[in-house]
Formats: sequence, structure tokens, C-alpha cells
Amino acid sequence: MSKTKSAFSIAVVALLVATPAMGQLTNYPIGALRAGDADGATSIGAGWGRGLNEDSGKLNAFGAAITRATETVSYQFAGAYVNSSDIALKGTLAYNALAENIGIQGAIEWKSPDAGTQMNFPIGISFSGASESISYSVMPRVQFTRTSASSATTTDTDFGASAGIGFVTEGGVGLALSGDWVSGTSSILVGAAVYYQLP
Repeated sequence: MSKTKSAFSIAVVALLVATPAMGQLTNYPIGALRAGDADGATSIGAGWGRGLNEDSGKLNAFGAAITRATETVSYQFAGAYVNSSDIALKGTLAYNALAENIGIQGAIEWKSPDAGTQMNFPIGISFSGASESISYSVMPRVQFTRTSASSATTTDTDFGASAGIGFVTEGGVGLALSGDWVSGTSSILVGAAVYYQLP
């Protein structure tokens, strides 16, 4: 049961970015979607993320998501409002049965900022664990970012890594904290989310 309750993790905002050369979630760390139990579980949540250094843009992101977690597959749909102007939408799919506590996860995100439409595709291997009320995860990844502006289309490839920790009560209310780093831009992000597992 604790696995299901922490399934939402910190991917709550889960939106991808491509502010110049950034290629990662829009000012929010990418988090691993954990496996649930045999019955599956649905969680809803909301979160906040921010870049810490100049390379991250120091922008704020606020969003919400719904997550479904089963024993082998977890998926999530999310939306966010970034920097008081941009809207981003994202879907994530995770297969959590590569080995015990190891999974593979991919996502697609659309964001249409003033600079041009952006599509982002992070693919990572997740390593996770949980006790009765605490969960944690680490996920290295490769990220593809395609930006289409009026004059040109570019595609960037970066490597990144994220780590998160979650705390959940017996009533299904949880708190998740995470951090993220991506190569190329050396951007550093942090995020926090609250979530609730539906009965």
C-alpha cells in the first residue's frame, strides 16, 4: 500500500522545457513514477518548481496532475502554468518491471512559448525503494528537445539526473521533494508537491 500512495512522487508538474538549450521539465524536476499494488491506485496532486541558477532561468512553475499506478505500469497526465505566461501539457508512461525496484520511463510534452513551439522527450531508467511511509527514487535520463520557431527548427540532446523523496500518511496524503540537474546548460531545479491517493 505504501508503494501506491507514493506513486505520484514529485513528477506532479511534469512538464518539459526548452527555454534556450534547457531541454528538461519546465522548471520542475523529472520524477520517477513508482509501481502500485495489485489493485492499482489513483492519485491527484499539485506542485511548485523553480530553477535555482541562471542557467535554469529562475522561473516558477505551478501545476497539477493525475496518476494511475499498477504493479507493472504507471502513467500520468499533467499540466502547468510556467512563468505567468506559458502553458505546458505532458503525458508520462513507466514500466516498472525491468527488475526489482528498477523501471524504464518515457514522456512527451508540448509547450508553446513566445519563442516557438517545443516538444520534449525524456527517457530514463528509474531506481526506487520504499518503506512504510517513505519512498525515494533516482533516475538518470537522456532528453531530446525539439524547438520550432518561425525561422528554424532545432533538436538538442542532453543528459540529466533527478532524485526525489516522498513522505505519506496512513490517510493517503503525501509530500514529495526533488532535485534535478541537466548537462549542457548545467541547470539546477528543485520541486515540492502535495498529493492525495483516492480511496
